[in-house]
Amino acid sequence: MSDRENPPTAMASLASTKVGGNPKIVLQIGPAPGTSGGIAAVIEETLKFESALFEQQACPSWEPNSKFASFATAARTAIKMCGSARRWAVAHVHLSEYGSFIREGFLLVLSKILQKPTVVTLHGADLAKHVAKYPLLSKYVLNRADLVLCLGKNHAEIVSAIAGTATQVVANPLSSEAFLSVDGAPPQREASPTFLFAGEVGTRKGHDRLVNAWPAVHARFPDANLLIAGPLAHGYSVTPQDGIIYLGNLTREALRERIATATAVVLPSRAEVLPMALIESHAQGTPTVYTKVGEWQVFKNAPGMRLVDTDLKSESEIAASLADALIDCASDSHDYRTELIGWARKTFSSDVVSAQLDEAYDRVVSERVGGFRGPTLWRKIKTAIVPATPLRNGTAQTMEGQ
Repeated sequence: MSDRENPPTAMASLASTKVGGNPKIVLQIGPAPGTSGGIAAVIEETLKFESALFEQQACPSWEPNSKFASFATAARTAIKMCGSARRWAVAHVHLSEYGSFIREGFLLVLSKILQKPTVVTLHGADLAKHVAKYPLLSKYVLNRADLVLCLGKNHAEIVSAIAGTATQVVANPLSSEAFLSVDGAPPQREASPTFLFAGEVGTRKGHDRLVNAWPAVHARFPDANLLIAGPLAHGYSVTPQDGIIYLGNLTREALRERIATATAVVLPSRAEVLPMALIESHAQGTPTVYTKVGEWQVFKNAPGMRLVDTDLKSESEIAASLADALIDCASDSHDYRTELIGWARKTFSSDVVSAQLDEAYDRVVSERVGGFRGPTLWRKIKTAIVPATPLRNGTAQTMEGQ
């Protein structure tokens, strides 16, 4: 593991390459970068930020296939955090739900004991259920944060209802390399209608719904293909079916190549927040089909977006609506690349999100030492063109659409 991936053991300052002196170290606490999952992808993108104010360093608290829910990994991280406390300034803790509120929640509490400013980003697809089941744990952990970053207004409202911590809506970021270049010849779309499912293969992300919808799509377009990319959920299996191809768990680079040539990316989830698969799809200029779950409102104005309503519908009705959306995509000859990439840059680019995070970190650091920095000290912030979300403290924050 490189020094960049394990900051508590070696946090060499990049001050010599930064403008404006020594940047403050921010620990990104959560899944190890490079592993599977949306949170790991978010942390991986955040590590690429270039800021004169803050330097991002990975601090892994979870690794796949680790025993005992990675609590041993979290314990080792806690020891390293204590030993290097003088060298880092802010703890940015990534929480999902259930066990994460204990594992990463412990590291959040530790950061407070070390008297460090703390920022939390909430990623949990089942956050509402988690809060309802464990209200005291949820309230305690969230109140340990100085600021809670949410991926949309729905999560912000959940936090505001249970905790006293200020909230801010901030997007999941994508670096410039994740966006398809519109200069030159773009990758050719597959000749036959080709749909891509990207994510954990199981019921939460709706793989079973997609399988149920597929016969109607295949009957309308006999040459159509459905590509399935992602790890299998625990205890879940895939059954061979005409036109459906299981690709396994792809690297992000390989997945982007598949996204760029697909007709559409489809994610008929039952529970989500703001899936990275859709963000990556928009960055590649590929239309998407998505169910109205999580922070779906963020995507409603994306060009070429097909949203499937699931309220008060049976699973067979949802499958029929999903099939209609896929058939509509396959019948649509419009090229959405330029529009979609432009929309995604305004909403999810690292320039936008990095500026928002710099402001959030400076806010909690300044509160800790007393007072806020004046607006003249901020570098110019590229603001996403998205709705404004009111916050608990009465101010307005830009909703990214993470």
